[in-house]
Parts: sequence; C-alpha cells; structure tokens
Amino acid sequence: MGGAASPWATPDYKSDPREIFNKRLYFVVGGAMLAGCFYGFDTGNIGGVLTLPSFKQAFGFSKLTTDEVDARKGNIAAMLAAGGSVGALLAAPVADFFGRKAALLTYGIVFLAGAVMQEFPNLPLFMAGRFIAGLAVGATSTLTPTFLSEWSPRSIRGSCTALYNTAIITCLALAFWINYGVSRWHYNKATHSNKQWQFSLGIQLIPGAVFVAMIAFAPESSRYLISHNKREQGLKNLCKVRKLDPEHPYLATEYREICAQVDAEQEIKAGHSFLQILKDIFLDASNRRRFTLAVVLFLFHKLTGTDSINYFAPEIFQMIGVKGTSTSLLTTGVYGIVKLAATLIYVGVIIDRVGRRVPLMIGATLQATAMMYLGLYVRFDNPANHTGSGVAAGGIVGIVWVYIYAVGWSIGHSVAPYVVAAEIFPSRIRSTCIGFCLFVNWIVDYGITKATPSMMTHMGYGTFIFFGVCTYVGVVWIFFCLPELKGRSIESMDDLFSRSLWTMWKHAYPAEEDKIRHDVAQRLKLGDVETGEQGDSKHGDTIHIESR
Repeated sequence: MGGAASPWATPDYKSDPREIFNKRLYFVVGGAMLAGCFYGFDTGNIGGVLTLPSFKQAFGFSKLTTDEVDARKGNIAAMLAAGGSVGALLAAPVADFFGRKAALLTYGIVFLAGAVMQEFPNLPLFMAGRFIAGLAVGATSTLTPTFLSEWSPRSIRGSCTALYNTAIITCLALAFWINYGVSRWHYNKATHSNKQWQFSLGIQLIPGAVFVAMIAFAPESSRYLISHNKREQGLKNLCKVRKLDPEHPYLATEYREICAQVDAEQEIKAGHSFLQILKDIFLDASNRRRFTLAVVLFLFHKLTGTDSINYFAPEIFQMIGVKGTSTSLLTTGVYGIVKLAATLIYVGVIIDRVGRRVPLMIGATLQATAMMYLGLYVRFDNPANHTGSGVAAGGIVGIVWVYIYAVGWSIGHSVAPYVVAAEIFPSRIRSTCIGFCLFVNWIVDYGITKATPSMMTHMGYGTFIFFGVCTYVGVVWIFFCLPELKGRSIESMDDLFSRSLWTMWKHAYPAEEDKIRHDVAQRLKLGDVETGEQGDSKHGDTIHIESR
C-alpha cells in the first residue's frame, strides 16, 4: 500500500450520498460542539477578570506582596487545569460504562454547578467552583472529540471534530471582548460592587444550559453501542443519523468496517476491564504507537505556550509596551478575533482539503518564530523602560507577531491534536487513550499556568525563548512521525499503524486503497459486502428498521 495521494486533493464528500448531510447530523454535532464553550469562556474570562479592580478588591489582592499576588493569580487560573486533569482521567470509565451521551450530559450538569459557585466573592468557594468546572471541562475535552468523530462521516470528520475547537476559540474571543467591555464600567472602590467580574464569569452559564438541553436529545454513538454488543441499536442509530437504509452501500460499508474492527479485537481480547484495556494499549505495538503519537502531540501542543497567552494576555501585552488595563484588554480582544477568523478558515476550508499535517507544521513554525521575536525584543530593547504614552516601533512589531502567533495556533496546534487523537484509536480503547492524552494536556496546562506569573516576573524574556525552542523541536518531530489522516476511515488506522512511527513520513499521504480497512476493501473488490441487516443476522440479531 503506497502513499501517493496529493495533500491538495478535492474533498471526498462530493462523492458521498447527499442524505448523510442532514439536520439530524447537524443537531448532534451542533449540540456536542457547545462543550467547547466551557473551555473557551472559562479560559478566556479569567485572565481579564484577574486585572479588574473589583475582582482584586473582592479577593484581597491589595493586601499581598508582589510574589503573593503572582502566586494567587497562578492558583486561581490554574485551578481549572487541576480539575481538568482529574476530569480527563474520570471521563473514560464513565463513558465506557454508561455511554458517551450519558457522560456528556453528566459533566454538562457538573459544569453548571461549578460556574454558579464562581459567582460568589469567597475565595475557597470560588476556587472549589473553578476546580469543579475544571472537572467538566477536562472530561468534555476528552469526550466531545470522541463523540464528534464517531458520528461524523469520514469525508468531513476533521471539520466536524474541529467544531469543538471552533467553539473554544469563539468563546475565547467573546470572553476577551466581554472583559474589555466590563473594564470600561465605572468602578468606585468606596462603594464596591462585584457585578463587574460576576457578569464576565456568569455569561458561561448560557451555553452550558443549552449544551445540556441538546445532548439530552442526542442519540448514543453507534460505535460505542456496537463495541458493547448492542449491534441492533447501533445499526438503528446509524441509519437514523445517516438517513440511509441498512442496504445502502455507503451505510453497509461503514457498518461492516465498524463490526470488522470490533470482531478483530474481540477475537484476540475479551472484556472491557480497565486492566485488559491497559494491556491492549501497551502490549499491542500498533496501539502503543498511536498512544505515543497522541501523547507527544499533546505535550508539544502545550509547550507552544498558548496557555500563558490565553490566561495572561493582558500582562504579556503590557510586558511588550502596551500601557493601561483597558488598552491591553482591547489589544487582547483583537488577538481573540484574529484567532477566531483563522480558525474558521482552517475548519471551513483547510482541514478536510489540505489535511492535518502540513498546516500543523506551518502553524507551529509561525508560533515558534513569534515567541523567539518576543523574547529577543524584550531582552535587547527592554520595553518596560520606554517613556511616553505610545508603543515603541519594536513593540508594535511584537503585537503583530502575537497576532501571527494566533494564526499559527489556529491552523495547527489549536485543532490538530484533538482531531488526531479522536481519529486514530480503536473504539475499544478510544476513551481511555484520549482520557490519558487530555490528562497530560491538563496537568501540563496546570504547571505552565501556575508558573507563568512567576516566570514573567523572574525569567522575563526567557519565558518566550523557552516556548519558542520547544515548538521548533515539535515541528521536527511532527515531520517524521505524524502521517496525514485526511480521508482515511477510523477503522483503516489499524493498517496505517502497523508501521513504525519513525517511518510515517515515508507514508504520509494515503492512496485510495489505504482509505478503507484492507479486509473490507478486498471484499468490496470481490463484491462481497454484507448489508447491515445481513451482518447483524450472523450475531443472532433480527433487525427491523422503521421506514423513514
């Protein structure tokens, strides 16, 4: 099997049956993607909220030393990531035992509880609320890409899965502008009011409530049902969302691929116990390669330094010469708009046309170069000592490089790790593997977020140099180890990862025969593909699909 297809090929969706792009699919995808609003609002709001005078007064910042303020800021911002790391680990057992839908619904309610707790001006209660909301953010960051990838047609799977990240970036941008708006409110210290920061944080309750309402009516993932021996219900759900009969060639092929992968796994290994799943991950060479690829990709994703900018963008802009709280928040708001625009272009045009691999390398290179410029500018020009009301020329260039960084992030690391992790694992181990990937994501997020205020105070320019060098190293690793996944079925990943990771660059782009699982492809050539009903009859099930 060669890798000869061009990365600039026309999207495969043009040859797909039109029926599969329907309102039921849009409802499922649209409801699930709202989980990204949890992440976006909670991440974007807190950085600006920490600079608001009403918040500083409510939580006693004026009584603290500089190092104590840095520590408190770091703890408040990082508490979300602490909860996220725990939530990422808890997501897999809940999803595997109760199902993807039930897990998403449960964690949506948990998020609402945590968001409400953050409305009270009591530090212990506020911190607990951020941790509880973090549990939900971490869990849904694991579950949502899985749920989206399992329901998405393969021709648009990248775009559908990336909608989760689009929701993150959209709400991140909205949060930046909400912070700018409330910073313009008149605040009188003598007649202290908490409404300024409470409004900014409370806005996240709206998408949280809508998410819970929509997921309650979404169907369970067919891949989850089939992998848990509920093939009849799995086929019914697949027919319902695809709006196709079981006999339709497209649906029959998709169903047979899912069943073939499940059967191949269960012939060798039985059971869904946690110990058995761990054995499947670490003792099977193919699964071990996928696990390594996804974990390292998430590690480089965090070492780009994006969390430092998301949480502390106002302070970073001040560090390169932007003066005044409102001005730095305005500059941060523009940063959010740039990220959103680039993400929409990436999701709508690039990811399922160009793919994941090339944009990721280009985007990461832009990020690394931006960080290096900021570090060298702060080191040699020392903008903190500039006099006057305006921003120096080098600082203006620095602002432009931060916006270029936003573009690089949006076409690369913002989306690619989530999409890759959601695509490469078999159903049997998908939740556990993605859960561990997101645990790494959140625990590194926690460390970076907690350390950033102190790093900026004590390391200064070295903070940017550190992230820049790490990102350059990541680009080299991506070139050698990340294959292109555009157009491949989830089940065909078994064939792809039979090769060593370090040889993936030689097989980066799939030929047509590589896009479908090889045993199903061979049967297609022979004209021996069962319909969904025929496949299920071999497992003792009688299927009755109501006419639609």
